[in-house]
Amino acid sequence: MYKSFRIINDFVKDVWGFDLIKKSINPSIARIEELKNAHKAIMDIICNQRKPFPNAFVKYVYPLLEVSVQWAELKKKGKLTKAFLEKCKQKFNPPKRETFYGTLFEIDIVSRCLLSNWDVDFVEDLTREGEQQIDFVFRKKNEVIGVECLSKRYTQKYGNLTIDKINEDIKKKARKFRPEFIKELGHPLDKKLLIIDITTDDYSQPKILNNLERGVSLGGKLDGVVFTWREDVTDGKNHSLRAKYKILGNIDKRYFSVTYAAEFRITSGGPVFFMRKYVEPEPKVIVGSEETK
Repeated sequence: MYKSFRIINDFVKDVWGFDLIKKSINPSIARIEELKNAHKAIMDIICNQRKPFPNAFVKYVYPLLEVSVQWAELKKKGKLTKAFLEKCKQKFNPPKRETFYGTLFEIDIVSRCLLSNWDVDFVEDLTREGEQQIDFVFRKKNEVIGVECLSKRYTQKYGNLTIDKINEDIKKKARKFRPEFIKELGHPLDKKLLIIDITTDDYSQPKILNNLERGVSLGGKLDGVVFTWREDVTDGKNHSLRAKYKILGNIDKRYFSVTYAAEFRITSGGPVFFMRKYVEPEPKVIVGSEETK
């Protein structure tokens, strides 16, 4: 488990330039509730003030771990370039609580695609009239994909996520793919995608999934909408947190072939945690190296 904390800490140091696993927290970061809670949870676990599994770790630490593990893999593969790091730092600085999960989700998606062997361009804001350009352009061989990201993470707890609101969001985001904006990119797009995070606060399967296929309207500007969420698949006291997808439109999963699952196991020797690559549908045989506390 402590290895996972170091992985998170490396990500935080790269992006914000401070150490998360010290007892004192940087004042400028402490005002972001999500980071403050993660810091407290990690410190409590390190100091053995309370049991780490599964609630505190899942609620406060795992959202950072989702991205940090992929970030570490990008470093290992030599894909975390200086230019890429600077673009990510620009997105997070200055840190804002109201956009924290949205920005984290953008880095999550970019990391998934880089690990799936796509090249990524951060699109500069070239639009006018107060409207922004799309988030990214992904490239592989002869295919060019325009991507816009939207996080609706944790918005389902109080019924704040409905089909009507999703359709409003889709309509609003689709404006970024207007021909005059795409022309500013200097090249045509083979596909135009909107990716929406609908992860729930308890990592359960989003209830809205049952209504997406018959209720969502893609409009004429998008080739598809990708709904993605992290889901807790339980087996007794064991937990497996996995990235899931629901895809609408003329697209498929091959854009995000590499994801990771977080495994929480309760053994006779105590809690065990490890990360593994995960592809859906799940292979019949899984081989993973475990890390014990």
